[in-house]
Amino acid sequence: MTDNQDQKEKERRKPRGFAAMGAEFQREIAAQGGRAAHRLGKAHRFTPQEARAAATKRHAARNAERAKAEGAAPVASEQAEDR
Repeated sequence: MTDNQDQKEKERRKPRGFAAMGAEFQREIAAQGGRAAHRLGKAHRFTPQEARAAATKRHAARNAERAKAEGAAPVASEQAEDR
């Protein structure tokens, strides 16, 4: 096949699966999956303490990445050490 034929073939393809569904239908299917996971006991709900700890780790990692990108040494957060 030539490059032109490949391009035409790609243009003719239609979205499949979730890509072919509307946004509302995708949300509905995702919600059903979430409810089923909770019903089966396979889902996890964060406690406020777990969520706080996860946010602290996320922010510390982001700050370290920014410091590395700027060429400075990463600064440890006092809040991260206290928890």
